[in-house]
Amino acid sequence: MSFKKYGPILFLAILVFHCLAITLEWSELRFYSKLLLVPMLMLLLGLFKGVSFQKQSWLPWLGLVGAFAGDWLLALSGEQYFLFGMLGFMTTHVCNSLYFLQLQPLKPGKLQPALLAFGILVITCSLIVFQIKDQLGPMLLPIMAYMGLISLMTILAANLAASETLHSTAIKYFIPGAGFFVLSDGLLALNKFLWHRHDLDIPVMITYGLAVLLLTLGFINTEWWTKKIPSNGSRG
Repeated sequence: MSFKKYGPILFLAILVFHCLAITLEWSELRFYSKLLLVPMLMLLLGLFKGVSFQKQSWLPWLGLVGAFAGDWLLALSGEQYFLFGMLGFMTTHVCNSLYFLQLQPLKPGKLQPALLAFGILVITCSLIVFQIKDQLGPMLLPIMAYMGLISLMTILAANLAASETLHSTAIKYFIPGAGFFVLSDGLLALNKFLWHRHDLDIPVMITYGLAVLLLTLGFINTEWWTKKIPSNGSRG
């Protein structure tokens, strides 16, 4: 079995097992299966790219490190861990934003995808904040800052669709990956501060897993990488 070919499928299998651990309340397996997700993607990225930090290639790596730190910290109990976990994912969004901006700067006359994403995100974030603002207390500013960064990342992912060479990769990987990230974090915020439903941990993790997988496949398929997934290879 080639890990390059079947790595995304193995990642999805671990994600499904993690969701099963959530359902059956296997606390230890839930914790460790979650911590396997991002390292699996780092291994996949390393196999295609090799471990190199030339040019902008360090940005996706640092972003994945931030995601791993976020996964670990959010799995621990306590508000301080939640805040530090947010910082981990904020690092991810900053790195991804810088990477996308290097691939395709914002250019007058080619802003339609970015402006469309901006409009959708303003509505989405406003609806979320409106529902949870009374429960946030001192968390209001950190949550708003986080929303700003993930929105910026998503807008810059959408901006890639304005590039002729990156349009296909943006549509296949980066835009849906960023969208799933927004959806996952929106569900997480609503569930943590408003709904408090255990069963919603599963859609939060499914959307998050799809987000990081698609973004990683997008990194592999951009021009910065020396090796690319064959056209008949997919995310499983």
